[in-house]
Amino acid sequence: MRLQGPLPIARTVALRLALFSLLWWVLTEGQPGSWSLGALFVALATALSLALSRPVPWSAVGFIRFVPFFLWWSLRGGVDVAWRACAPSLPIAPGMLTYRLRLPPGRARVFMTAVISLLPGTLSAEIVRNSLFVHALDQRTSSEADLAALEMKVAALFRIGLSTQPSTRAETS
Repeated sequence: MRLQGPLPIARTVALRLALFSLLWWVLTEGQPGSWSLGALFVALATALSLALSRPVPWSAVGFIRFVPFFLWWSLRGGVDVAWRACAPSLPIAPGMLTYRLRLPPGRARVFMTAVISLLPGTLSAEIVRNSLFVHALDQRTSSEADLAALEMKVAALFRIGLSTQPSTRAETS
């Protein structure tokens, strides 16, 4: 699929610049002095990503809704993991969750699995056909609803319709 015209290309470049800038900001912990070098790396990463892949249709509204969702879940998960580290008496129940993916195979599905691994307390372990295996620090607090909400945000970001209903089951480890 090839996006034609200046608007879709400009949107694709803008999204990638924004994502690589956000990544640089996170990696450098927001240090203002890092941008003299960071601007070069953001530009190179954007150019390389454009050269190596075809543009992906995405929704600006979906992106605007995804960023606060991701930041809130990152903060929430980080506080939970930090709380458990500081108070070892808090119970944990590590285990594997099996989630039936509704996203079609492709970039949106890969993006979702990467985002899950960025959230504290969870790690995407494997995709087998339409099942995603997620390791959770506490499977009692990780739920189908959380994974379904993330999947819906990713689908909106990539302008993709979802297929059947999700289902999750937990396996203790």
